[in-house]
Amino acid sequence: MEIGGFDTTKNGLRISVDWLSFTVKTFTDWKTLSDYFGLSLEHFQDDMIGSYGYKKRARHMLYDISILYDGNDDMGIHVDVSGSAVGYFLQCYLNKNTCSVTPFGSVAYEVTSFDDTVLSDLLKEILDMGQLSRLDLAIDDIGCNYYTLSELREVFYNDLYTSRFRGGYTEIYKHSKSGCSGSTFYFGSVNSDMRIRIYDKQLEQNSKKNDSVRIPWTRWEIQLRKERATVTASFLAVGQTLPDVACGILSNYLRLIVKDNVRDSRCSTAPKWSDFLAGIKKIRICQPVSEKNLDDKKKWLMKFVAPTLSTIYELDGDLSFIYSMIKYGSLHRSIQLQKLVQASQYAELYQVE
Repeated sequence: MEIGGFDTTKNGLRISVDWLSFTVKTFTDWKTLSDYFGLSLEHFQDDMIGSYGYKKRARHMLYDISILYDGNDDMGIHVDVSGSAVGYFLQCYLNKNTCSVTPFGSVAYEVTSFDDTVLSDLLKEILDMGQLSRLDLAIDDIGCNYYTLSELREVFYNDLYTSRFRGGYTEIYKHSKSGCSGSTFYFGSVNSDMRIRIYDKQLEQNSKKNDSVRIPWTRWEIQLRKERATVTASFLAVGQTLPDVACGILSNYLRLIVKDNVRDSRCSTAPKWSDFLAGIKKIRICQPVSEKNLDDKKKWLMKFVAPTLSTIYELDGDLSFIYSMIKYGSLHRSIQLQKLVQASQYAELYQVE
């Protein structure tokens, strides 16, 4: 079973998930949520000062994972997973959902399709029981086989590009006390739901480690928030690959050109840009997200909840726990679930097909 947190394109670019933030309202206790995703409670320090309207925060002591809790009743629990911790988070989720008892005496992870990955399953669950607030994808050109920062500066300065971002690009230059200096190109504003950052990743690594070793490395980061994060996660959840999604989004928002026409929109695409994207088609993420219906909910329950419920029933010998879950659930339905109930009642009352 592939974890799916990173992948490589045919032309050698490394694509990865660099940030994951989501909110789940089906849990009221952060410890229950942590255990649900396979995170060990002993690795967390809790009762820290919260943010974003949450009073408290639990922080992983080894990996950059934060869980915000104790907010208003309708806020649920919020989870932030930085890029350095995404692989660990996915591995914990895999371990939690791996069955150690098989007819062959080995371990197994249940899948509905051989195209599924741990990442796609995780995103399906998050989309079913909560919502994404941020999803970052990184495209790493290790070795700068296509573009260095100085080459890109020349391209952008001479307007050899077209983009969907208003106002063009911004370059911010930074200098640190350690002597590591560099610049970052930004497309999109700080508050935008879609933003692209381009910078020298190896320079960043050296500044953290105070290391003078230089390996050319250009990183393209796509930061997605709210609806754009949700739509992107939906593509990944149904089996589209990280390279197709990340490069497809980048291709849709930015194009480097050859100035062979007075109108930029009619200019030819720069050959190196075509090679960089390796023929991956554009992906549009400005589209409405389809509402989950009752059948979608049932499929999720069957895949992720049924195995646990059957185990509890076998151990308890009766349905008392399941009945208590139904009673508890009826008192803690989200607005979306309540709308499903009301729609069903309306259809039954007026015999709407």
